[in-house]
Amino acid sequence: MLTTTAAATAREALRRLIRSGLDPQGYLNEVSAVIRRTIPHEASGWMTLDPDTLLSSGTLVSQKSPELDRALWRNELLQDGEVHKLAELALRPSPVAALSELDAATVEESPRVQQILRPAGIGDGVRLMLRTSGSTWGHGAIYRELGARGFDSDERTFLAAIADDIAEGLRRSLCRRPEPGAAALVPGVVAFDAQGRVVSATAEASRVMALMPGDAGSTLYAVAIGAGLRDRASARVLLTDGRWLLAQGGRMHGAPNDAARVTVTLVQAPRSDLTSLLLRLHTLSARQREVAELLVSGPRTDEIAAQLHISHHTLHDHVKAIFAKFGVQGRAELMALVSD
Repeated sequence: MLTTTAAATAREALRRLIRSGLDPQGYLNEVSAVIRRTIPHEASGWMTLDPDTLLSSGTLVSQKSPELDRALWRNELLQDGEVHKLAELALRPSPVAALSELDAATVEESPRVQQILRPAGIGDGVRLMLRTSGSTWGHGAIYRELGARGFDSDERTFLAAIADDIAEGLRRSLCRRPEPGAAALVPGVVAFDAQGRVVSATAEASRVMALMPGDAGSTLYAVAIGAGLRDRASARVLLTDGRWLLAQGGRMHGAPNDAARVTVTLVQAPRSDLTSLLLRLHTLSARQREVAELLVSGPRTDEIAAQLHISHHTLHDHVKAIFAKFGVQGRAELMALVSD
């Protein structure tokens, strides 16, 4: 039973974590520990998500087997009509969805429940969407073993109440700067077969994967499965050295059955893929994003003011706010943060 004291203690611990300065993996490890102490459960998984594709950008904390994790991604991306899919949950008013809230018929008809969770000994499960500033930055799931009591209304209400705090801390943890002096990121390629198994990987890809947080294999698996379904799929991943990676999957047409079916290319995220993400990550308003995009693309400030039909004084205020949110001193420093 969740007591008022336990809930208050956990919430205070989570609020302290917001300002901890931890990287995403360290942060979600601490979050997972707080949740486990407060709401007992047998298994869990926490990951960052690319807010545009809702594919994993890092499976950072997991008490699930890699096989179970991959089965859940296959279900997520390939199973039509499944309940509690990430794309659906990201749009719901509540950040929390529990299997125990579903009616018996829906549970019986769910391939995720009947073919994946039940055989793994899992009973009830709760999915928690980590959303802030209009974007979904991550996802958590906690599970109880088959035969244990389900997550009750007090526990679900508590999870809904702390979701914003967890999401805000995760957003801040993603606002890392690249480590100075890092060697250039050489592009690499990983090839997958029709079942999503790695067929081959270049030496460069192996070096990049060593910089990916958490379970790099699971992250790339989700991209590969997505590309196999839709021809193309991608996720932007914050590397452990603070640089951003673009993992871009593409399906190979006409390949024989025993050949690679999908390749995932790993490259340093180009400005065209990174600017919008970073502007949202740093909570810029719509107008501030317009100004920042122009600052990065190069026009003079008088040209920016004219293009946006605003005064130089108003533009100065926007620029000052943008620099403060990014923690930079000037335009050159801002451009360096979002450059290739």
